[in-house]
Amino acid sequence: MAARVMGTLPEEVREAAARALSTPAFEATWSRSAPAASADDTALTPLRERLQRRAPDLAGLRLGLGLAAPPDEGPRRLQGTMHLADASWVSFTAEAPDVAPAPAHTSLPSLSAMALGIVLASLLVVQWITKPLRRLALAVEDFGRGAAPVPLPETGPREVQEAARTFNAMQARIHRLVADRTQALAAVSHDLRTPIQRLRLRAGFLDDAEAQRAIDDDLDEMEGMVESTLAYLRGETESEESRQADLAAILSTLVDDATDRGASATYAGPDRVPMRLRPVAIKRAIGNLIDNAVKHGGNARVTLEEAPGAVMVRVEDDGPGIPEAALKAVFEPFHRLDASRNRGTGGTGLGLAIVRQVVTTHGGTVTLANRREGGLVVTVQLLRQYASGYDGKTGSSSVLPSSMPPPGMG
Repeated sequence: MAARVMGTLPEEVREAAARALSTPAFEATWSRSAPAASADDTALTPLRERLQRRAPDLAGLRLGLGLAAPPDEGPRRLQGTMHLADASWVSFTAEAPDVAPAPAHTSLPSLSAMALGIVLASLLVVQWITKPLRRLALAVEDFGRGAAPVPLPETGPREVQEAARTFNAMQARIHRLVADRTQALAAVSHDLRTPIQRLRLRAGFLDDAEAQRAIDDDLDEMEGMVESTLAYLRGETESEESRQADLAAILSTLVDDATDRGASATYAGPDRVPMRLRPVAIKRAIGNLIDNAVKHGGNARVTLEEAPGAVMVRVEDDGPGIPEAALKAVFEPFHRLDASRNRGTGGTGLGLAIVRQVVTTHGGTVTLANRREGGLVVTVQLLRQYASGYDGKTGSSSVLPSSMPPPGMG
C-alpha cells in the first residue's frame, strides 16, 4: 500500500505521505536515490517469495529484504526496499519475524566437508568408547572358557574403567578359589594312594581267598576313581602347549591300542588331518569315548570327517544307549548311570566330564545321541583354530592352552 500510494503522489509530498503511513510497527521513508545498504538477505528468500504470492504487485517492485543490525535493547527488525516505477525508492523497517539466519557456509563442498568432519569425529569417539568394551567382552569370553586370568587394562570412559576394575577383581577371586579347591582335591586324591596300597598289602596276608579277591576288587575300584579324579584335576592345572598335530594319526593310534587289548574298534576317515590342538588332552578325551563305547556298547566305530574350518569326530557303538532324559546329565562330574556303570564295567562318572572339559577348551562342542539302529553316537566338533587366552596388552585373543573350571563351576 505504501508503494502504491507514493507512486501516485507528486514527489514533494511523498516524504510527508511516508511519515503519515508509518506506525510504531512499520516505518516507511522515501528517497530519490538508492539506499546506502541494499537489503538482500538470502535467508529471507522464503519470506520474500511468500509475500509476493500474497501481494503479486510486489514482484514488479524488486522487493529486497534484510535484517537490520539489532539495537542494544529491543527486538531485531526487518528492513526492506522497493523500487518505484520512476526510479525512486521506498524503504521500510518492521518487526522481524522469527526467521533463522542462513548458515555462513551454504555451498555444497563446504557442507560436505563439515559433514565428513562430523562423521570422522563421531567414529573416533565411538571407537574410543567401544574399544575397551570389546576388550572386556573378549576377556569375559576367554575367562568363561577357563583361560588363565589376565588383568584387563583399565582405560576408556570412567564407566568402562569401573567395569574393567570390577572384572579384574572378580576373575582374581574366582581364580584363587578354583586354584585352592583344585589343589585341595588333588592333594586328597593323591594321598589316598598310600592307604590303598597299604590295604592291598594287608589283604595279601588273608587266608580267605574269596575275601582277598573281594577286597582287591574294591581297592581296584577305589584306585580307578583316584586315577580318574587326578586326570580330571590335571586338566585344570596342566599347561600343555597347543601345537600342530595329526588328528587322524591320533585316532588311528587309539583304535589300534583298543584292538591290541582285544576290543572291537575300527577307524574310518582321512589318512592325515593336520591341525592345531593339544595332542595329549585330545588323546585322553577321545580315548575315554572309545573306552566307554567298548565297555558299554561292545564295540567302537570311530569316524573322522573334515568340514570348512572344523573337523567332526564320531564314536558309535551298538550298546543299549542312554535314556534321553540323561543325555545331558552324563556330562556332569561323578554322574553315573546304574544301567551302564557297575563294578564289572568300571566307571567313575568322570570320563565324559573330561571329554567335555577338553573339547570346550579347544572351542569345540560334544553331543550325545541314541542311534535308531541301537547304540550311542558321540559327536565331537573341533575348530581348526581355537582361541583361548586373552592378551590384555594388545586386546586380542591368541591360541594358547587353557583349562576348564572345576566341577560345579562350568
